[in-house]
Amino acid sequence: MKEHSEENPDWDDQRMKIIGLGESSIRKSYYPELQQRLHELEKSNADLLDAIEEIQQKEEELRHNYEELRTIQSALDLARKKLNLLNSLTFQDIQNALFSLNGYLTLTKEAITQEPLQTYLEKSLSQMQKIERVLHIAKQYQNLGIHPPKWQNVMETYVFAVSHLDMSEYERSIFLEGLEVFADPLLEDAFFYLLENIKIHSGHATAYRFFYKTSDNEVFLILEDNGKGIAWDQKNKIFERRTGITGGVGLFLVREILSLTDMTICENGKPGIGARFTITIPRGVFRIREQA
Repeated sequence: MKEHSEENPDWDDQRMKIIGLGESSIRKSYYPELQQRLHELEKSNADLLDAIEEIQQKEEELRHNYEELRTIQSALDLARKKLNLLNSLTFQDIQNALFSLNGYLTLTKEAITQEPLQTYLEKSLSQMQKIERVLHIAKQYQNLGIHPPKWQNVMETYVFAVSHLDMSEYERSIFLEGLEVFADPLLEDAFFYLLENIKIHSGHATAYRFFYKTSDNEVFLILEDNGKGIAWDQKNKIFERRTGITGGVGLFLVREILSLTDMTICENGKPGIGARFTITIPRGVFRIREQA
């Protein structure tokens, strides 16, 4: 057995040999690949830095645009408030003048006995009432969308709407409990015009029903009466503005109010049997509370 040398090994020489072999091996196999990877990483890092700089520039542009938009929005809000104030004052002045004119025409009608003049005055008073109605609806349309939509109890909204009308002559069947809808605050006015339509246009109606039906994705809110109904060729036209002062304006406003939260309305009753207004309420715009 060879005796262990007492001489200290030359560690530096051993290390240099190992390193030399290692460097030779790396140069032959791994070193070029590592260089390529390092080059790719440096390029990716440069691209990322460019992207970060571009994002920062875009962020600064967006911040500037946001400030500009906020300034514009503030100016628009102020202009809208001033315009609404001007319109309100104009409506009020016109209504006051119409009120006075209505009084003078009424006194004149009472003082005149000739039949032709009586007829002319009655027609004048009738036209004045139509003008007053148009102004009232125009003022409501002006307020459409001014206040944000909110959740409303349909039964309570119906009660508020019907309280402005004398519907005591009609039999009623109401099933609205538990239903809430997300709608413009003018929803009460929409119900009012639908109920008023029964009084004005239903003819011989003696009863109406107001209820809702549910499906997987929608709720159908239905108001139907047992009057003369609406002719097939008029079912779409009744919601258009051009159909006249006493009829179409109210239903036109109903459609506009509902559309603000994606609700739609149609008339699908049978002529001679009764009118049937169906409001389709999509998912997310309704919720149904369980009754205690």
